[in-house]
Amino acid sequence: MKKTVIKLSIFFLTISLGYSQGVINSEKLFNSEVEKFYFILSPTIDIQSGNSEVFETGLQFSSLYKITERNWLKGTAGVDIISEEEEDISNDKFLQLRHTYSIKKWIHTFTFYQLQNSFSLGVKKRELLGSGLRLKLLKKEDLALDIGVGIMIESEEYNSDIPIAEKNRITSMMIFKRNINSIELNNTTYYQPYIINIWDFRLLNELDLTFSINDWLDYEVNYIIRYDNEQPSFLDKKLDQYITSGFNIKFTK
Repeated sequence: MKKTVIKLSIFFLTISLGYSQGVINSEKLFNSEVEKFYFILSPTIDIQSGNSEVFETGLQFSSLYKITERNWLKGTAGVDIISEEEEDISNDKFLQLRHTYSIKKWIHTFTFYQLQNSFSLGVKKRELLGSGLRLKLLKKEDLALDIGVGIMIESEEYNSDIPIAEKNRITSMMIFKRNINSIELNNTTYYQPYIINIWDFRLLNELDLTFSINDWLDYEVNYIIRYDNEQPSFLDKKLDQYITSGFNIKFTK
């Protein structure tokens, strides 16, 4: 019997350290056990009152749809709005569309388009278009290791009065997954050097720990590190960190 898996994430607690992440990790969506479709919705809310009146709200969704056994579509999108004294001080949005085609059980292609802005990173508009290959190096019931490599075109328009940056970058990734009893560990690393200057690179690492409470409820903690070796001149720091945690309620039929 075909199954539709929908994950609804509620009570999503968010703690920020430094700036928000600038790389969207859609690889955590890759789940070969999905037969047709699944959907994850993650709302966030934070209200502060007293010396400051701060209201933060966010919404992120991720989906995966199997057109056929070999053709998959993935979508990830979200918005995060922070208001203080009824005035917006941050309004970040992102969208990524991704297609994968399975050539063999151990190799598939990926093609993606990404659009986003980031108030904290000073990015007014960022567009990515890329393609590549992903290989399964290890696949066991409780252990998996994948690597991938491709090329992407990057265009960044900043809030500051500096020229639009357009670069061709290598996009490479390593995905490690491990299941230990009721705990699932996922670690995804992206390395994105500029083709003509290897010292101009970006590195992202996302570590996810998921604790299974029962058949329909999980608790998840994420720790993300983003490093830009040649950040724009208006940013003081090369390193950004981001932490999230929350519950996932799963509906299956």
